[in-house]
Amino acid sequence: MAQKSVEYKCVVCGSFESFHPEAPSMHCKKCGARIFVKPRRTSHKELDAI
Repeated sequence: MAQKSVEYKCVVCGSFESFHPEAPSMHCKKCGARIFVKPRRTSHKELDAI
């Protein structure tokens, strides 16, 4: 089965990078930092009031 790449956001410079889940090490290609966060969804969920 093909591995999907996962998108992460660099905390230092804010650029988005795609990595494979089984990659041995992750670092930003732009600034070299190793601190990443998963970006939040841009949509919102609507719930019905009871």
